[in-house]
Amino acid sequence: MERKEILDQIWDAQDEAYDLMSEYDALPHHYGDNILYQAEAYIVGWIGRKPDITTTELADVLKKTPSACSQIIRKLISKGLVEQTRNEQNKRQYNLRLTDSGRQLYKDHVAFNEYCQKATFEMLSDLSDQDLAAHLRVQRRLNEAYTRDVERSRAHYGRK
Repeated sequence: MERKEILDQIWDAQDEAYDLMSEYDALPHHYGDNILYQAEAYIVGWIGRKPDITTTELADVLKKTPSACSQIIRKLISKGLVEQTRNEQNKRQYNLRLTDSGRQLYKDHVAFNEYCQKATFEMLSDLSDQDLAAHLRVQRRLNEAYTRDVERSRAHYGRK
């Protein structure tokens, strides 16, 4: 197989992976007694790992706007999973913590992720360490290309 053909197949496989991940993220998921979308579960995960994180800090970590994070946080508060308290050092900010239900959801989410990761790693068990290392090198290089594409688009449209 020629190099161009292999590169085209990698390109197509990346497009397929993107489509599958987008579809997965758009579907609701069950975590114990709770049903959440990936964006919600991801924020619960960050708050679970970093209690008292602020919306601004969360937005920085997730590379999203504070407004986008606030929308999801409001949903999580209304579901009784997250609570916010005024930051004593900066009265304009609120610290985020999980409620008891949120902490249980966090545990269920961690367990679900571990299950998915284990199943995925088992599917890869027939690949050698060299195969996996080569894939990782290729994926990191692709991520560099995607980063450059994002930066060019942001510069073109005047976004941060």
